[in-house]
Amino acid sequence: MAAGLSFSDSLRYIAACGFQNCTRLQSITLPDSVQFIGDYTFSGCTGLTSVTLGKGLKSLGNYAFQNCTSLETVIMPQGLSTIGNYAFIGCTKIDSLKMPTTLTYIGEHAFDGCTGLRHIELPYSLAEIRYNAFQNCTGLTKVTLPPHLVYLGSCAFAGCTGLDTVVFPETSMNVSIRDYAFMNCTGLRSVTLHDNNFRIYDGAFKGCTSLPKITIPAGMVKIDAMAFEGCTALDSVTCLVEEPFVFGKDAFKNISPKCVLTVPYGKRAAYIAAGWTTDVFKGGIVELPAPEGIHPVRVKADDKGAWFDLEGKEVSQPEKGKIYIHGSKKVLVK
Repeated sequence: MAAGLSFSDSLRYIAACGFQNCTRLQSITLPDSVQFIGDYTFSGCTGLTSVTLGKGLKSLGNYAFQNCTSLETVIMPQGLSTIGNYAFIGCTKIDSLKMPTTLTYIGEHAFDGCTGLRHIELPYSLAEIRYNAFQNCTGLTKVTLPPHLVYLGSCAFAGCTGLDTVVFPETSMNVSIRDYAFMNCTGLRSVTLHDNNFRIYDGAFKGCTSLPKITIPAGMVKIDAMAFEGCTALDSVTCLVEEPFVFGKDAFKNISPKCVLTVPYGKRAAYIAAGWTTDVFKGGIVELPAPEGIHPVRVKADDKGAWFDLEGKEVSQPEKGKIYIHGSKKVLVK
């Protein structure tokens, strides 16, 4: 097989396994007429170093470049919407990827084991990252997830030991963090979550031994089993949820013995009742300062004057931990 290939300008589809295991093939430039590349088309082309995908390409098949261990450069065109399952698994020499703004889907194990990958630009359009998509990409240092993302699959970035920073988007899209998504990212030091991150599934950050702190946003509704288990450096947890929930089994097992839990003002007792105790957070449980302009008060039997909720509706019996209008002031009942 020759070192390079030329294709007809009328070619629209390259069939499955078409050039599988062509080990002497070194470079590919596809014409703009090609719209689809089939499964296993260039799988095992171990001599392949560069690929330029034509402007007409819409979909890249499963295992398309599996174990192309010499592949360093991949140029992806605008118009590409789908990267198939296992498409680049084991391509250990790819250094960086700039993905097109038309991409919406990255398949399972698509870049699994791409250990040379140091930089990725995930496009605004991306909606799904399927399970194990970037597993064991040990060279990655930072991941900024795009604003249209609605699905982050199980083990998506598991074992990315060089990963230092993860930033989730602040949008109206609800993004849950699936099982073991960042498990054993032992270099992870910074995670930024927002209210649209409403659930952390089983083991999502398990074994992230360098993570020193986490802020759980007010919109969170559930933290599942083992979510932060083994995060041995975790010595600060701030939870902004107003109505605390019961977290899953071993969610905070084997965190730092100095870990301090910080909760909203007036909510310490409620958190302890929900199981957020000093048996887990051995450094203690403290409250955030009272919100500006709100006065903490205790309800007394001889209190005079009506109590109103923040919508102006009168209440007969104010509840602890809630904010009311009383005596022309905003007050927090202790």
